[in-house]
Order: sequence, then C-alpha cells, then structure tokens
Amino acid sequence: MAGFAAFASEDIFEVREHIAQTYCPHDLAVARRGDALDAWLNHRRLAKLGIGAMAYGAEVAIERIEDQDMLLLMHPTAGAAEIGTAAETIDSHARRASVVDTGELRRMRWSEDCVQRVVQISNAVLDHHATMMMGRPLSRKLRFAAEMPTGAEGAGWWHYASLLCLEVSAEAQGQAVIDSLETLLILKLLESHPSNYSDQLRPQRCKIAPQHVRKVEQYIIAHADRPITLEQLVEVSGVSARALFDGFRRFRGTSPMVFLKSVRLERARDDLRNALPGESVTEIACRWGFYQFGRFAAHYRRLFGELPSETLRKLN
Repeated sequence: MAGFAAFASEDIFEVREHIAQTYCPHDLAVARRGDALDAWLNHRRLAKLGIGAMAYGAEVAIERIEDQDMLLLMHPTAGAAEIGTAAETIDSHARRASVVDTGELRRMRWSEDCVQRVVQISNAVLDHHATMMMGRPLSRKLRFAAEMPTGAEGAGWWHYASLLCLEVSAEAQGQAVIDSLETLLILKLLESHPSNYSDQLRPQRCKIAPQHVRKVEQYIIAHADRPITLEQLVEVSGVSARALFDGFRRFRGTSPMVFLKSVRLERARDDLRNALPGESVTEIACRWGFYQFGRFAAHYRRLFGELPSETLRKLN
C-alpha cells in the first residue's frame, strides 16, 4: 500500500518485536507445532490515529499484552480472531469487529487465514474529542462496547476508515484532507458506537438545523462550481470553525467539506448523465474540482455504485 510502512517476516522474534513497537508489547506463539509464520503489516501513523492491516500467516496465540493506553479497533477481512478481555470473549469475523481498550485486552487467537484491518486511537485523543463534543470534561473513564457489528453504523465507520486509507495512499491533496478524515472517523466512533457516554454524544434528533448550518449548505449548493475553502465557509457561517463542525456533525452527521464533496459528486453525476457529444469524464471531473481522477472514480463508485465511465457509457 502506497504511503504505508510495509513489514514482512517469517521470524517470530522479529515479528513480535516489530508489532510490539507498532502496537503493544506482548508474548507471541505459533499455535500448532511445525507451523511457520508468514507475517506482514502495512501501517501508517497519522496525527490523531494509526491505521493499517496485518496478518500472521499461521494460527497464533497472543498473551501478556501490555497496556498502551489506547483503543484498538480490529476488523477481520478474512478468517477469524478470538479476542479475550478482562470481562468477555469476542468471536470476531467479517461481520463483527472488536473495539478493545489495551488496558482490558488479555489474549487473542488469530486463525491461520486471518487478515485484520486495525485502527489505533490513544485514549487521550478520544477523551479530548469527547470533551469537545460534550462541552465539559469526562467525569469517568470512557468505555466502549467491545463488539461492533459491521452492518449499518459499523459498516459506515469502516467505510470512512477505507476512505482514509485511500487518501493516505494517494497523498496528492496534502495533509488537510487526511486531517479532516481522521477527525471525522473519531467523531463518528464517539457518536455512533455504544459507550457509557452515548446518551451525551449521539447527535440531537432535530429536523431543523441551526441557521449557520443552513447558511453554509445554501452557500455550498450555490457555489459548488467555484473554489471553496474551509476558511470561506467559516466566514459565511458567522460562527467559529468548532461551532460549524459541531453543527454539521449534530444535525447532518457529516462535516462541511465532506458535504461539499458530496454535492460536487452529485453535480458531476448529473453532467455525466446529460453530457454533450464529445464530453469526457476528465472534463466533467475537472469542472467540479476533481483533479485526481483515480480518486474521483473511487469516491464516485462508492457513492453511486458504478464508475463515472459507466454512467457516461449508458448515455451513449
């Protein structure tokens, strides 16, 4: 994966040491005598979290896991894993991810074919964002439900994780987009995944958004064909950047810049459906501010279920 630090080894001591440095010190053993590791890890440490994927290539048992004061979110895309905490055991697979504080993590067992996506977020970062969302400090430790079903809300969260990986791999539009997606991923986790603060973190169920949110939405819809910066949107809103992001999160479940991207993708789709003879996907993508065509195609396909070229081909 471009943009990610790649590691691969068959040596158990080397594997244990590398993964200990990336995540947590631990004991590692191959479960079946005679089996050999074929481990790999792709990982990227970002400003607010770490993200990557890994496999051991053999059935392994992991114990004596040291607390690193962080949350691990693990989702098997192949195989399965048994995750043991101080309170319960989670059977994790493609339809069930795990969300575990390293202070509670006691043991893990990965199947030979297990491949997991892993996101790590420090408790300090989570506490900071939860405090901002609630407007007051936490009165007790933030604790999440250990199981995350990957339907509905869970699938949406891992979709944002995939989108972040895509942006990290591209690295073409600078750090601002990656920073925004990191924040969105953390906010989505806090508001959508059950925790002991869920009643205070979930968005308000109100149909009427505040004026500053509606004002920015109207501005984006009217000016989506022009360059728009976050600074402009803050100025249009008449409130602080924090208040603007909080309003969009609470009443729209997204961020201003992600809303802008979705409007532009919708406009590009309309133009592709009504393209003039000779118009190309490239021309239409550029018209709406998408200059990284591979990423444009990937975002478009996630939103509409087909490639831009397929939409244009239907017209012809």
